[in-house]
Amino acid sequence: MTDNTDTSTKSRAGGRRASNIKERIKQDGTEKIETGKRAAAEQIAEIADAIDMAGAQLDQSQPTLANYAAKLADGVGGLASRLREDSFEDIYRDVRQVASRHPGMFLLGSAAVGLVLARFMKASAEQLESASAGEQDDDISDEASANEFVYDQGGGEPGDAESLRRSRDTSPPEPYGPSSTGV
Repeated sequence: MTDNTDTSTKSRAGGRRASNIKERIKQDGTEKIETGKRAAAEQIAEIADAIDMAGAQLDQSQPTLANYAAKLADGVGGLASRLREDSFEDIYRDVRQVASRHPGMFLLGSAAVGLVLARFMKASAEQLESASAGEQDDDISDEASANEFVYDQGGGEPGDAESLRRSRDTSPPEPYGPSSTGV
């Protein structure tokens, strides 16, 4: 009889542990979503400010575009406020309602958001690549200048700067040597 009692006590304790772990994972996930939501709201608010500033610059030269920019900035700013203030569940429920009421509009909006995100990510990647290439070019030109100084002082050889560039090239050598076809 005590074996059954011990087994049921252990299973209840295991069930409570599993429930606690499940609750902790759910809480951690909710916290991460809220943190991401706040960060997104801040970035969206910055975009709204940029649109508003662009509209202010257009105000005198093109008032119609400035009006559209102001309306867009208000809409984007409202989205940022809503992200800050509403819970994730509220936003999710509203998105589902819009999707069920207006599926075509939802799909077009999703495609537009996808395109904007893709362009943003591509631009960010290009910016990182150009910054990285700029730093590498600066290093090479600094070392080349140092080698030219050594050559001017009577030391070194004329090809030092070029050999330095080649030594920094980390691409693997061609398996059959340099191409002799001239292509």
